[in-house]
Amino acid sequence: MNQPIRMTRTVLMAMAVVFCFTGVAAAQGAQKFDACTLLTKAQIQAAVGQNVGDGKPNANANLAVGASCQYVIGDYGVFSILVKTFGPGETADKMMAELKKMKIAVSDAPGIGDRSFFSSPGYGMLQLNTFKGSRYLLITMLVPGATEAAQKTAAEKLMREALTKI
Repeated sequence: MNQPIRMTRTVLMAMAVVFCFTGVAAAQGAQKFDACTLLTKAQIQAAVGQNVGDGKPNANANLAVGASCQYVIGDYGVFSILVKTFGPGETADKMMAELKKMKIAVSDAPGIGDRSFFSSPGYGMLQLNTFKGSRYLLITMLVPGATEAAQKTAAEKLMREALTKI
């Protein structure tokens, strides 16, 4: 019973670090962006190999944090993609350092966007963080029954597809 609570706390802490680094610049130049236009349900389903529900934008999203679109994978899995504009001084290196301070595993993901890295907040959840031009994209996923390697492969494929629309 405590495992979902710990997972939620860990994920929220990881997201807080991301938003801490990216929130101020977006507040200064916030712009509306529909993250649900970056990927289709069919693309996600093909990449993860499981049924995927319809994408739903976060209607209550704070544009300082970014626009996100969320999907349900199978019965209890999740997939979300967030996109926002980042500002001066916000870098992958700073984000990675902060995540490491929180004892969240990070690893480079070369060849995706201008700079990308994976973070693993725990409980089987995986995040792919990507900087491209003035945009920051974050894919967060938990695919029931999938290995970390399979999730990384799916996240890379989907991030590359999403970047074609940025």
